[in-house]
Formats: sequence, C-alpha cells, structure tokens
Amino acid sequence: IQKNMNSQSKFGKSMRPEEELEYGNTQKGFNNTQSQFGTNPASLKGKLMSLEEMIKGIAEEMNFHKKEVQILKSEKDTLQSVLSMKTQDVKKTLTNELMRIEEEMKRHFAHQKAENARLQQQITSLKGEKTALQQQLLGLQRRITELELQVGNEENN
Repeated sequence: IQKNMNSQSKFGKSMRPEEELEYGNTQKGFNNTQSQFGTNPASLKGKLMSLEEMIKGIAEEMNFHKKEVQILKSEKDTLQSVLSMKTQDVKKTLTNELMRIEEEMKRHFAHQKAENARLQQQITSLKGEKTALQQQLLGLQRRITELELQVGNEENN
C-alpha cells in the first residue's frame, strides 16, 4: 500500500484531498476494515470484506441519493401544480376582467350612440328653427321695405 499525501482510489488512481472528501477515502476505509477484523489486507478474505464494506457504503449512499431524487421530484411536482393553479387563476382573472371591460365598452358605445342620435335630432330641430327664423326675417324685411315705401308715398301726397 502506497503511503503519500494523495490517497488511492479503488482503481489505483491517485486522488486529490478534496476528492477524498467528496468520494470518501476508500483507502482509509480499507484500513479501518482491516483493523476491525484483524485480517491481512493481502488475503482474499480481507479483500472481500473490504469490498463488501465498500459496496455497503455505496449502497447506503445510493439509497440516500435516491431519496433525495424522490424528494426533489416531489417538490418539482408540487411546484408545477402550484404554478399550474396560479396560471389558471391569472387566466381566469384576466378573462373575467376582459369580459367586464368589453361589457363596459358596449355600454359606453350604446350611451354614445344614443347621445349622438339625440344631438343629431337637436341639430335637425335647430336647423328647422333657423329656417323658420330666416323666413320670418325675410318677411319682416319685406314688410319694412313696404312700410318705408308707404311712408315715402304719403309724404309725397
């Protein structure tokens, strides 16, 4: 067994100290297993025990990660469900708001149309009154002209 600053992985590859923390120091695991059972690391039984311990540790780690994945999937599903509900609520709110605004616009258009018709009727009525007043004015102007002629004729007589 090589003893230096770097540990060796199960494939004999040297590992950096930060990798040891991330992946676990397998060399130390072998040494602990060897000291616990008092077996020779070079013996087949010692190697098998070390491998079994490593497999057990990896299995536990895999189970832990599987649980983490299940939790993350559950959280994702929950978030998707909440997002879907919020999306539906926003869509419903906007649809209701749009319908309310459309109804309000229809009412305003109907009111404006009625107001336009009323104003058009007033314009027509005022035009009729204007025409009648112009005719009366013309009649009065003729009458004034006639009266002026009569007054002029009486002065001459």
